Amino acid sequence: MQFAFLSAIFFDKMNAPLILLFLGIISVLISLAYFKAPREEERYLTRDLYLIILAISGAVSTFFINTGLKFGPVIAAGFIGTLASFIPSINRKSNLLKEAPQAVYCGAFVGMTSASVAPNLKFILLAGIIAGSILILSKNIFNGLGGKLGTIAFGSITTTSVILYILF
Repeated sequence: MQFAFLSAIFFDKMNAPLILLFLGIISVLISLAYFKAPREEERYLTRDLYLIILAISGAVSTFFINTGLKFGPVIAAGFIGTLASFIPSINRKSNLLKEAPQAVYCGAFVGMTSASVAPNLKFILLAGIIAGSILILSKNIFNGLGGKLGTIAFGSITTTSVILYILF
C-alpha cells in the first residue's frame, strides 16, 4: 500500500526531479525496513476475529460521533482512542486486551473519513473489516514505526472505494 501511495505521487510529479529522487530514497528505505524487520508469526483465529470486531467498532463509533453527532473527526477519534486506552486495565494479564487499543484506534482512523468519501455506514463497515484484516496481516510488521495505523486506514478506505466503484 505504501508503494501504491508513493507511485501515485511519482506519476503526479513526473516533472520534479527532486521529488522523484526523494520518492526513490523513501522507496528503498521502505524496502529495506520491510525485509530487515523482525517478524514473529502467530496464528490465533479467535483473537484475530476479536481484533477485527474491535477495529469495526472503533470505525463505526468514530464515524457516528464525527458525522451523526457533528463533533468532528479529531474530537471523535480522540474520544474513542482515549476510551480504548483503558481497555487493558480491565484484565492486565490478557494478551487480547493489550492489543485492543491498537485495533480500536486503527478503526478510529477509518471513522475519521469525511462524509463526502464515506457516504454511509455500509462503507465504514466494509472499510473497518478491511482495516481489521490488514491490521491482523501486518501485526508483526513495522512494529514501533510511526504511521502504521494511519497507513492501514488509508489503504482500507482506498480499497473500499475501489471495490464499490467497480461493483456499482
